[in-house]
Amino acid sequence: MTSEKESNGLDNYAFALEGRFCDLPEKGEDLDSSIDQNTNKLAYCITDVPPWYLCILLGTQHCLTAFGGIIAIPLILSQGLCLQHDSLTQSYLISTIFFVSGICTLMQVTFGIRLPILQGGTFTLLAPSMAMLSMPEFTCPAWTQNASSVNSSSPEFIEVWQSRMRALQGSIIVGSLFQVFVGFSGLIGLFMRFIGPLTIAPTIALIGLSLFDSAGSSAGNHWGISSMTTALIILFSQYLRHIAVPFPTYSKDKKLHTSRVYIFQILPVLLGITVSWLICYILTTCNVLPAEPGQYGFLARTDLKGEVISQAPWFTFPYP
Repeated sequence: MTSEKESNGLDNYAFALEGRFCDLPEKGEDLDSSIDQNTNKLAYCITDVPPWYLCILLGTQHCLTAFGGIIAIPLILSQGLCLQHDSLTQSYLISTIFFVSGICTLMQVTFGIRLPILQGGTFTLLAPSMAMLSMPEFTCPAWTQNASSVNSSSPEFIEVWQSRMRALQGSIIVGSLFQVFVGFSGLIGLFMRFIGPLTIAPTIALIGLSLFDSAGSSAGNHWGISSMTTALIILFSQYLRHIAVPFPTYSKDKKLHTSRVYIFQILPVLLGITVSWLICYILTTCNVLPAEPGQYGFLARTDLKGEVISQAPWFTFPYP
């Protein structure tokens, strides 16, 4: 970056900012006013490469940001698959979608166009999937709605949800093959003449609004914790992002020294989720949150599904 800006005589200024901003001030521009204008710019540009340890944290935050969207798909489908009272099988579905998302991400960054994104599940097929599972032939038996009557290891119950899963997988395969045909045939070039912002924006909005009930019901399990998490993310990303926090670092030139990092600007989601979980853990340990399943706030406990962690295998190979 400095080699392209040498004519401006601002090399030292660029290094002093330690890559915090993407642009340098133009010729004749006041340095202080430039700093004020640059306070809203990104910490790293699209071509910048952060340090390896920061890449790990940023990757973790990106995964946690996509975590809600990825985990929501099997949780929403579990209702149509008659699995709302089988947390162990739900954990298998969640593990499978994370496993496949990892494979797709590795393929995309290796053989694909290498976008800096995590390939997760799509909500586009979720609405038609729920519509198909709501058909009369796929209505869940009455006994699957009673938690005391569900035996996750019984062949009868396994056939109930796997038969619906097979029909759902077949439908998704057919729909995906149609997408492959559209992509390879070049029809997308013809469709792009009619697809613009006025077409894409309402479509994305309708997909998001169709899932509002699921998001609202999950947040409604404890509105206090949900609101606190949202408020923390807004606080970190919008109001504390200009605060630099000193961190001990080590380099060959400076040895052990202190560097100031804009941690709230870089990791707002990770910090928000972590702080909320720690608060829930403290409230659970102190028995502030109710221990009775029927009471409001029980689903905010951090030990809610501890039995699933003990029952589910640590390592398993997901299969269709």
